[in-house]
Amino acid sequence: MPAEEIKVVVVAMFEPAPGRQGELTRFREGLRLRPWNLPGAQSGEAWRNDDGVAALVAGVGPVKTATSLLTFALLAGVDFRRTYWLISGIAGGNPSTCSLGSPLWAEWVVDGDAAYDFHPADHPPEWETGILPLGALQPYGPMACDPALFGNHDQVFHLDGPLASWAYDITRDLPLLDPPGLAAARAPYARFGPGGLPPAVGRGDVLSAARFWHGAGHHTWAEKWIPHWTSGRGRYATAAMEDIGTLGALAQLGRLGRADPRRILLLRSVSNYTLPPPGRPAHLNLAGDADHDPEAIFSGLEASLENGWRAGHAVIRALLEDWPRWRENLPGEMPPSSSS
Repeated sequence: MPAEEIKVVVVAMFEPAPGRQGELTRFREGLRLRPWNLPGAQSGEAWRNDDGVAALVAGVGPVKTATSLLTFALLAGVDFRRTYWLISGIAGGNPSTCSLGSPLWAEWVVDGDAAYDFHPADHPPEWETGILPLGALQPYGPMACDPALFGNHDQVFHLDGPLASWAYDITRDLPLLDPPGLAAARAPYARFGPGGLPPAVGRGDVLSAARFWHGAGHHTWAEKWIPHWTSGRGRYATAAMEDIGTLGALAQLGRLGRADPRRILLLRSVSNYTLPPPGRPAHLNLAGDADHDPEAIFSGLEASLENGWRAGHAVIRALLEDWPRWRENLPGEMPPSSSS
């Protein structure tokens, strides 16, 4: 293990076979990362360079990401207490808040899996959804029992607001990739406003659920679920599968005194919408039929991977360029620089 400290860890979720881009590919190439062979790590899972940047391909789904991240942090032999964690991956997007290819910095993450779940045939017809908070008696209702009955689980994570604002401020004007064909893919969503616009860096909160859901019913639920759990402070922008597990692992490392959960940045870039275009059934848009390309739904994949890299790299570069200050301080504590 090199003597220098690890300043930033990039956490990606998937990296396909050679010849195909994944969430780490552009970071791996642009930062000149090389394999970091840690005990127990799979080939291609951990990476690092000589500038103090490391990376982890943590896997898909909250259980896989949580176990991979904890294993990485506990076996790396590194003091991560001053390290910044950049979680960067693709996501489904809400066309009412963002557009295809857009990278969004999150402040709130809400668990969409920990819930009561009734099939539509099994709940009262006046309920608009069968997904209820654990212990609640109606949709979006308060818990009616002792939270300890369900293990006092982490339903919500609130990331450091000033840090997320800083990341957004230094990336908001970045030029982004808007490849040929993306305009046609987003055109049917123009009725939603932002969904019909070119990619742009934004702010937006994450609904984290291991289920890859799609369609108007769940979309309406997501738009209400996040405000319910954040007392109206969060707004649904992206849907991703892993973040509740990743943040749970980092919270545990914080409790062990091995990481600082305030130093987490979460960047999700929109590869697809969580709604089908108007007039198209949700099941056909997502799953299609025998002649359907199952990857066709990811019309913003190329742009989301590239633009996630551009925004993430800008933040990594800013951290490294002024590392002595960032090592000791978060944005809300930052003293004036010697050049100001």
